[in-house]
Amino acid sequence: MKKRIGILTVGGDCSGLNSVIRAAFIRAKNLGYELLGLKRGIRALANDPIDFIKLTDKLCNEDMLTNSGSIILSDTKWMSSTIESGKSIEDIKNMIHEGYKKLELEGLVCVGGDGSLRLINELLIKNENLNIAFIPKTIDNDVNYTDYSIGFQTSLEVVVSAVENIRSTAKSHERAMVVEVMGRDAGFIAMYAGIASGADIILVPEFKYDIEKVKNKVKECFSNGKNYCIVVVAESVEDSDFKHNVENVDGVMKYSHLAYRGIGQHLVSKIKETGIESRCVTLGHVQRGGKTCINDRLLGTLFGLEAINLIDKKVSGKVLLFSENRLKTMNISDVIKSVNKVLDLNNEYVKAARNLGVYIGEI
Repeated sequence: MKKRIGILTVGGDCSGLNSVIRAAFIRAKNLGYELLGLKRGIRALANDPIDFIKLTDKLCNEDMLTNSGSIILSDTKWMSSTIESGKSIEDIKNMIHEGYKKLELEGLVCVGGDGSLRLINELLIKNENLNIAFIPKTIDNDVNYTDYSIGFQTSLEVVVSAVENIRSTAKSHERAMVVEVMGRDAGFIAMYAGIASGADIILVPEFKYDIEKVKNKVKECFSNGKNYCIVVVAESVEDSDFKHNVENVDGVMKYSHLAYRGIGQHLVSKIKETGIESRCVTLGHVQRGGKTCINDRLLGTLFGLEAINLIDKKVSGKVLLFSENRLKTMNISDVIKSVNKVLDLNNEYVKAARNLGVYIGEI
């Protein structure tokens, strides 16, 4: 039997995952390994029988470079629902370890976000038999130490395209259009896409804002020769009289996240106080799809190839990162000490927004 490596995608899906899988398959094949796609994330190893597919040339063809999502599927709820069913972390670790041994894996490539990173770190503690390489993916781009995570740049293109479409109807009806975007507790999608699409107002969770100045900026747009205004707001933004009724959609917060909703509609109600008509568009999960952009194809390819190289060299417990135009690695245990990055005043795009005259808050 050929030596085997497993690969899985876990957490919210995004563009670029299939590029990782394809590159990993090609590199594994060239090094003499069989690559197994573990279906629906980490749960595959805990299932009996183990849920996997043997990746082949037919499956891993060039179409994967274009297509979003994951051909081996993903999962966001198994970890928390299993804990809520009465299983302990040690129980889950044992289940996963057993699945790893049953498949006789030489290593495992895990493509996930920060919740998955914490779980993988726990699996590695006091277990030298696991050989794991971790690849960061998230449209939120909030994993620290890497310039970009897989999925972020395609998400930007989807948002920018949507805002450009929305602008035409904003002009036709002389409205202020509020576009609510994902990003969880980081404002990268809102800030970068807002700049690239020419938004007048960009609100992110990192910076406080004055709702009266938002309203004044909207009125200023209409008084300066424009007959419309575009507001881009990150989903987790709040207001003095609007706090999120957060819903813990996945149960155990260490491995999952809060769901935010409603800030876009709240801003619409405030803007209407000026007498200017306003509408909200919440882009939601459309940001996870779309034709995979070139940058995500390239990044996914680099990550997929190098993950297999690490496993082949038996270099375990590393997170792959891309910074200063180079592939880098860090120990998972070091990355989780400060997993999440956010916007700050030194970010070049934050400076650009201010210099463009975009209202981004009281900073």
